[in-house]
Amino acid sequence: MTPPDPGLAGDAPRVTSPFAEAVEAVEELPAAGRSGLRRRVYLLMAIGIAFPLSLMAGVGWYWLDALGQRLVKGRVIGATTVAAHFDQEVNGDLELLQRLAARVGPHLGQPGAVEPGRAVEEALDQFRRRETIYLIDASRQVVAEAPRGGRAVLRPDPALIEAVWRSGRPTVSGLHVVGTSHVVHELVPIHDYSGAVVGVAGGTFDPTRREFDHMLSLLRRGATGEADLVDAEDRVMASTVAGRIGALSGCRDTLDRLRQERRSDSLRQPGGCPDPGQPAGELELLTFVPLGAAPWAVVIHQVSLEVLPTEGTAIWIALLAVLAIQFTLTGIFAWGAANSVTRPVAVLTHEAERIALGRLDMPIPPLGDDEVGQLGVSLDRMRQAIKELIEREERTNQELEVRVAERTRSLDEANVKLRQREVARGELLHKVITAQEDERKRVARELHDETTQALAVLLMRIERAAEAIRAGRDPGLEEVKVLATWALDDVHRMILDLRPSVLDDLGLLSAIRWYAERTLREKGIAVRCEFGELARLPPELETALFRLCQEAMSNVARHAEASQVLVEVSREGREIRVAIEDDGKGFDPAATTIKGGRPHWGLIGIRERAELLGGEARIDSSPGAGTRVNVRIPLPEEVE
Repeated sequence: MTPPDPGLAGDAPRVTSPFAEAVEAVEELPAAGRSGLRRRVYLLMAIGIAFPLSLMAGVGWYWLDALGQRLVKGRVIGATTVAAHFDQEVNGDLELLQRLAARVGPHLGQPGAVEPGRAVEEALDQFRRRETIYLIDASRQVVAEAPRGGRAVLRPDPALIEAVWRSGRPTVSGLHVVGTSHVVHELVPIHDYSGAVVGVAGGTFDPTRREFDHMLSLLRRGATGEADLVDAEDRVMASTVAGRIGALSGCRDTLDRLRQERRSDSLRQPGGCPDPGQPAGELELLTFVPLGAAPWAVVIHQVSLEVLPTEGTAIWIALLAVLAIQFTLTGIFAWGAANSVTRPVAVLTHEAERIALGRLDMPIPPLGDDEVGQLGVSLDRMRQAIKELIEREERTNQELEVRVAERTRSLDEANVKLRQREVARGELLHKVITAQEDERKRVARELHDETTQALAVLLMRIERAAEAIRAGRDPGLEEVKVLATWALDDVHRMILDLRPSVLDDLGLLSAIRWYAERTLREKGIAVRCEFGELARLPPELETALFRLCQEAMSNVARHAEASQVLVEVSREGREIRVAIEDDGKGFDPAATTIKGGRPHWGLIGIRERAELLGGEARIDSSPGAGTRVNVRIPLPEEVE
C-alpha cells in the first residue's frame, strides 16, 4: 500500500495504487485547471469547422459581390447603348438642318436667292415626325416655315436664338412645356460666304412621337425599374412610366454633379433623393449616362435590393443559419473529444506538477497502452532524466562558477592594460607632435635672429659698394646684391615653411588657404578652396592637419604639372575630412610597391601622419587622370 500525498490529499484515506492516488489528487484540482484542456478542444474544433465554412462564405460573398458589380456594369453599358442611339437620331436631325442652312445661307435675304419656303418644305419631307421647320433671318424674324401657319407656341425662345447667334454652334434645347404641348428645339446657325452668322435654321419635334420610350423600355428590369430621358433641367422627356413626361425626375443635385463631370456611373442612394430632414426611402441604384449631341441624359432608377444580390436580409439569415449549424456541430464533436482525452491528461498534469515541485522519487502510474499511456511512460523517463540532469547540473555549475571567476579576473586585467596602452599612445602622439613643433619654432627663431640679420647687413654693405662702383669701380657687385636679396627671401620662405604664423593667429582653414595661394598660384595653378563650418581645434591637431595639406600641395607643385587644384576641408559627424584633387598627369600607385620603383615619400608621410592621428589616408590616381588625396581624422573626445 502507498500512502497518499500529504500535500494534496489532506485527511483522505489511504489508497491502494499510485493511479488511484493520482485520480484522487486530480479530483481536488481547481475547476479552471480541469476545464482548460476542454476549452482548447472546443476552440480547436470550432476553428476546424469554422475555417472552411468561413472560407466558403467569403468566397460566396465575393462571388455575389462580383456578380453585383457585373450587373451594375451591364446597366451602364445598356444605358450607354440607348444613349448612343439617341445621339445618332439627334445628330441626324442636326445634319439635315445643316444641309438646309448650307443651301439657303449664302443667299438668305438676297434678291434672286433660293426660295426659303420651298427649301424648308423640301427639308420637312426628310425629317421624321417633325412638328415645324423654320428659318430666321438677321432681324430675328421667321422668313419661312413648314408647314405654313405653324403654331407660335412651337417656336423657340428668343434667348435660345440669341445663344445660337453668339456661339455660332448647333444647339439642342431641353423639354419646353407650353400648355399641353411638349416640344424640343433643334437650332443650327446659318453662315454666309464670309462665315458670319446671318440666320438660324430650326426644327421642333414632340419627343412623345419619336418612340424614345420604346428604346427606354429595353432598359426596364424588375418591378421597380424605371428608365427616363431627362434634359439639363432634370425634366423628363421620355419615360417607361406613363404620365411622367414634363415632370421632374428627382435627384437634381446628384444628376447635376454627374452631368458636370461628364461621366457615366451607377450610385446607391436613398430612394427619391429626399431633402435633408425628410425620411429616406428604400435604397435604390441610380444609373446615369450623358448624351454627347444634346444636354440630355439616360437615367435608370431601381431598388437596389432588386438588382444587387448582396442587398437585403436574406444573405444575413443564411449566414446566421450557417453559424448556428457550425456551433451545434462544434459542441457535439468537442464534447466527445474532451471526455476521451481530458481525464487521463488530468492525471498526467498532476504528475507533471509533482515533478515540477522537485519530487522526483515517485514513479508515474501506468495509464494504458494508447497514446496517452505512451506519453505517461515517456514522462516517467523524462522524470528520471531530469533527476540525473539536476545532479549533473549542480556539479557543472560549481565548476562553471570557478571558471567564470577566473575569466572575469583575466578580462579585468586585460581592460586595465588596454586603457593604459591607449593613454600611453595618446601621450606619445602628443609628445612627438610637440617635440617636432618645438624644434621647428627653435629653428625659425634662429634663422630670424641670426641668418636674416646677417643677410641684411650683407645687403647694406653691398649697397654701399655699389655706390662706390658707380664712381668708377667694378660693377659686378650688382649681381651679388641680387643674389643676396634672393637668399634673404629664401630664408624668409624657409621660416614660413617651418612654422607659418597664420596657423597660430587665424587657424587651420586660413593657413591652408594662405599656403595654397603662396605655393600653387605663384606657379600659375588655379586653386579653389571649399571649407565647411569648422571651429578651432586643439593646436596639435591643427598642426598635423596643416602638415598633411602642406605635403599634398607641395607634391602637386613639384610633380603633378596640374592646371587646377581643389582643396576641401569639412567636418562630418565626429570626423574631419580633407580632400585635395588636381588635374595633373597622375601616377600609378602600384608602381611604388614594385621592386626598383621610386617611392613617393611625400605620400608615405601623409599616410603615416593620418595613422598617428587614428585616421586613414587614401590616394586615388592613374596616369593622365590626376590625383585625389582623401584623409579622414577622428575628432578627440574633448572637442564638442
